[in-house]
Amino acid sequence: MAQQINLLTPILLAPKRYFSALTLLQATGLLVATSALVTLWLQHRDRQADIEHQALLARNAAERQQLLVARAGLPAPLDANAQQQQLQALETGNAQRKALLATLGSDGGRRAGLHHSDLLAAVARSLPEAAWLSELRYSPGRLELAGGTLDTAVLRPWLGQLAAHPLMAGQELAALCVERLGAPGTDAAPGAVLDRGGALSQSRLPVWTYRVISAPAGAASGATR
Repeated sequence: MAQQINLLTPILLAPKRYFSALTLLQATGLLVATSALVTLWLQHRDRQADIEHQALLARNAAERQQLLVARAGLPAPLDANAQQQQLQALETGNAQRKALLATLGSDGGRRAGLHHSDLLAAVARSLPEAAWLSELRYSPGRLELAGGTLDTAVLRPWLGQLAAHPLMAGQELAALCVERLGAPGTDAAPGAVLDRGGALSQSRLPVWTYRVISAPAGAASGATR
């Protein structure tokens, strides 16, 4: 079998160069280019951050200006004593309204027919067609009616219905005065009648005026003429 014997010494061979000048130059160029790109990117990020920061500062300044304007438009803070006085005035007003409601609803006001408005409604519902009202005054314990009619016969039944109302308990419509318009001692001209509009218009029908005042039961009745 043939064999080969190397008679050269290994140290005499040319050494292998792993980092040549060209390789180092290329690596340096690549590193410089990379550093430049990174530097440009960081600068761009800084500029973007600065722009956003400036925009944020501008928005904050605008919002602060708006808050200052809104604060200037707010009313001046009230003194604690003034607020307490206003609160007491409101409480006093509420107490007065409650007392008024209690007064209007007193004397069995929760039951049907015993509200003051019920009596006024009864007057309106029971008013005869031949009669009308020109004046109505009511206070607890006193009712005063005044108006006119074309037929005096309808007055007594009508007043009887009113006297039977629960709010007229213990009273009677005693003082009744009836006068014919145009008679001596009256202000209206003969044949004058009070229409719905409140004006006097001429009529050939006889017109009578009446005035009724309530009085406690048993009191002397007014004269009827």
